[in-house]
Amino acid sequence: MKGCPLQAMLSSDKDCNQKLGVAKDILDMLNGKWKMEVILLLLQYDSRRFKDLQAEIPGGVSAKVLSSVLKDLEEHHIVKRTLADVTVAYELTEYGRSMREVISNLVELGLAHRKEVIGK
Repeated sequence: MKGCPLQAMLSSDKDCNQKLGVAKDILDMLNGKWKMEVILLLLQYDSRRFKDLQAEIPGGVSAKVLSSVLKDLEEHHIVKRTLADVTVAYELTEYGRSMREVISNLVELGLAHRKEVIGK
């Protein structure tokens, strides 16, 4: 590597490779057909029941797939599952809510990218 593009943050190329590795880890965790939709819905609403999430995801998602997505987000401490009486609800953890600015920046970058590439 010819100098680290993140040099202002890091002290060496080894640090650069490690930092790029952790950035890749979070991108891999967020990657998945429905993860961003779930996170965005939970950023919009404080708490949602499973069926509400399923109904509000554009394009539709099966209960099995949504359950898997929620379990994965729960394992990564993004989402918290709560049981009140017989109702299961999901909400973002404090850590999950801390992703608001990053996700907002990704949306802005995506819009700029579409404009650059497609002209829209």
